[in-house]
Amino acid sequence: MDRNFDDLALQFSQRIYSGTKGSVRLAVLERDLQEVMGDRLAQPLRVLDAGGGEGQFSRKLAQAGHQITLCDHSRVMVDNARQAAQAEQLDQHYTFICDAIQRLPAPAHPYDLILCHAVLEWVQDWQGLLAILQGWLTPGGYLSLMFYNRHSTVFRSLVRGYFDRVSNDQVQGSGKGLTPLYPLEPDRVVGFLAEQGWQIDCQSGVRVFHDYMHKDIQSRRSAEDIIALEKRFSRQEPYRSLGRYYHVMARQAESS
Repeated sequence: MDRNFDDLALQFSQRIYSGTKGSVRLAVLERDLQEVMGDRLAQPLRVLDAGGGEGQFSRKLAQAGHQITLCDHSRVMVDNARQAAQAEQLDQHYTFICDAIQRLPAPAHPYDLILCHAVLEWVQDWQGLLAILQGWLTPGGYLSLMFYNRHSTVFRSLVRGYFDRVSNDQVQGSGKGLTPLYPLEPDRVVGFLAEQGWQIDCQSGVRVFHDYMHKDIQSRRSAEDIIALEKRFSRQEPYRSLGRYYHVMARQAESS
């Protein structure tokens, strides 16, 4: 991973997973995983949480009895993830590694499921990272891939009047804050996955309208109503392509 979040760990945790924003994210991811994997989730799986941060999503899998290897470049986040797992008595389900994903050795046994959430948009060679992850999956294994959607970044800049940024193709972050360096167009990523032999089982937008709502309106609507409508429209175009993030469930080819 090209960006280490030690300096922004607290801000990252507060902004990404706090409030309705985080609830929508988790709800869409959980629904997609359940619908695509189904009964596979009923048996113990080997899971890699690649760039897993504080492990907010993978802890739910640990609660279900799966074995998680969480890797993150940030020592602060890995320590926070370990403490959170210990607080929920889930540490026996975890292996924690502080390092960049690209520097990990190949696993002795392939994973059944790899989570790669909000990582790709921070990595310049995202195709290379996906190739590494593909090599670590068992035949028929699943990749849950969520990345920052460039279409949303452009649209948000337009409605805020940042015309110069859009005209100059400067909608990416500077590397100093939480705006990603390499936002990606969904068609480009999905096309690459298909070229590499992945089966695309599911595509969803994450926060397809939440981030465009006025703050006053957000505060007047219940989280339950927002989440229900986010899930309803997350797979419908044109809403899906305007999601702040884009989630893909892809399956590794079975061995011949």
